[in-house]
Amino acid sequence: MEPQPFAFESDEGLPVRGDLFSPENLPAPVVVCIHGFKGFKDWGFWPEMASRLRGAGYGVVRFNFSHSGIGADLETFSEVGLFESGTYTREMEDLREILSRLTERQLPGSEGLDVSRVGLLAHSRGSVSALAVAASGEFPVRSVVLWNPVSSVLWWDEETRRRWRETGFWETVNSRTGQVFRMKTALLDDAERNRERLHPAVNAGRLRIPLLAVVAAQDETVPAAAGHRLASAAGELGSVHEIAATGHTFGAAHPFTAPTPALEEAIRATREHFDRTIASTP
Repeated sequence: MEPQPFAFESDEGLPVRGDLFSPENLPAPVVVCIHGFKGFKDWGFWPEMASRLRGAGYGVVRFNFSHSGIGADLETFSEVGLFESGTYTREMEDLREILSRLTERQLPGSEGLDVSRVGLLAHSRGSVSALAVAASGEFPVRSVVLWNPVSSVLWWDEETRRRWRETGFWETVNSRTGQVFRMKTALLDDAERNRERLHPAVNAGRLRIPLLAVVAAQDETVPAAAGHRLASAAGELGSVHEIAATGHTFGAAHPFTAPTPALEEAIRATREHFDRTIASTP
């Protein structure tokens, strides 16, 4: 079955593009996939993850944040200005709109899904919006899985922040494409102004649903300790699955070729967690 594409405008008038996969057997619980910084819905492991979850009986929603920088071709960082002006709060609002449209069955293909059983699967920076929305209790999110999550929104040192303010931008490189992005101070402003509201560890502590952090022992981007911190903050509801000898994307790259053993382990741990927490109605 082919995915059902969708697109709508954010409250800024920017496109949010995505797709929804429905499994053969309905009604089915739903997993919403949330990409990270410099990621997008079709990057590397996301199509494979969606296919695996659908095959296991889940509906799957993937989408690009409105400030992802990915254009209408769904592959290229052609909207550099949007990427450079993105914020955590904007991502949280995009996710809220996705969940609102999903639970109100306004997304194509959502008619047969059980929208009272929703799980969130986020990678890296996507964990910020996932935890903020899940902790709010606004939507029927019953479970969260975080892959190599960040545990802070304000992780730059004082010198970096000073120079950022001074020059008006912070440079970051897309190692895959070679593009150099100049992030505007909007991201820093948002992190400082809304630190408590967005703080991943604070929101993990507010959860009333199960949380699983799947972390890479040799993550070169976000230390495994960040995932352990979030699971600890969630108390008895939190757990960690650590995978040895792998990095931030579990060995996956873009374009995707085949799953690595580490990615297979991450997928298996994720599916088992969702099977326990949202696959059946209590």
